[in-house]
Amino acid sequence: MPATRSHRYQEGSIDRVKRANGPDMSVYRWRELKKDGTRVQRKKTIGDIKRFPTKSDVQREVENLRAKINAREELIGKMTIRELWGHFQAEELRCSHADRSPTTIECYLENFKRYILPEWGDHYLDKVKAVGIEKWLSSLSYAPATKAKLRNQMSCLYSHAIRHEHWKGVNPIASVRQSSKRVSIPDILTLQEMQAILGRLTDPMHRIAVLIAAVTGLRRSEIMGLKWSDFEFDRLWLRLERGIVKRMQTKLKTEGSRKGVPIPKDLAEALIEWRGKSLYPGEDDWVFASAVKDGKAPVWLSEVLQNYIQPAAKAAGITKRIGWHTFRRSLASILATKGEHVKVVQELLRHANASITMELYQQAEADADAKRTAQRHVGSLFVVPKAN
Repeated sequence: MPATRSHRYQEGSIDRVKRANGPDMSVYRWRELKKDGTRVQRKKTIGDIKRFPTKSDVQREVENLRAKINAREELIGKMTIRELWGHFQAEELRCSHADRSPTTIECYLENFKRYILPEWGDHYLDKVKAVGIEKWLSSLSYAPATKAKLRNQMSCLYSHAIRHEHWKGVNPIASVRQSSKRVSIPDILTLQEMQAILGRLTDPMHRIAVLIAAVTGLRRSEIMGLKWSDFEFDRLWLRLERGIVKRMQTKLKTEGSRKGVPIPKDLAEALIEWRGKSLYPGEDDWVFASAVKDGKAPVWLSEVLQNYIQPAAKAAGITKRIGWHTFRRSLASILATKGEHVKVVQELLRHANASITMELYQQAEADADAKRTAQRHVGSLFVVPKAN
């Protein structure tokens, strides 16, 4: 469907038609534009000369009809957000060139269904303006990151329209201002606090999961996606192949995320010890396999956090808000306070892009030895004091 078409204003014509019986009738004739670009002759009887005795009377009656006809023609060939979303789903959402993960696709589907289409679905592309989108986003009581994602997905939709020539203007979403900055500063843990938590975890699997998060900075989805075949214990290296998000296996979304990470000797030894105790020690088994699922799926780490790690923190007198990402942020904070080179921290955590602060530093690639040296700052986590 083309996005625009040159429209001709329809004046039409008014004819006086004689009838065998009764007074003459005034008829309005015009040519109507169809969706395929062709025109067809139309007519509508206005009324007899008794009701509209003069041509001026007829013209006044025709004016409203003519305005409706021309307004309708202006919409012929235009596309709504809902129609464009349908085209996007059919042509691009799951396209191999776009390389979207199943969880990213699910996010698009959910956001358009719940938020974007109810508000903007019936708007024509040329009626969506940056200021209107900004006002809408500001009215939503969601986190800035969520609103930024909505903005970015709508921008992607317009980029798709431009690429497929459904839209010839500039992308109106490109100028929408929406920060993704957090409303509140997330909590971080000290080494002593992480030690206190570890000292109150009795299940070795839970302790190993926390150690991996705290020492390597892996994300929750990456920890859940670990298999024994990913570890090269002889060279103290971990390959990152997959993640688990919303119980779905997915590839890691960025090249930076897919980079492997070194593991310190203490962590390698702890993992080998856990493998000896695990009911599922095979190369293709999950490192944190669920016994409930007979080893066919990993344990759900959100439940581990809620049922074991957060209660352990509470028992240790820690009142901070703790999630799996807390350990990743805490590692970055500890390494920063120890004076580690910002580029080493960036690559250890596999951030795809350097922050403004990081860009102030040289861009030399950090080697594995430098990353292992940085990890030694959290080596005391392997010496856990007993809980009181």
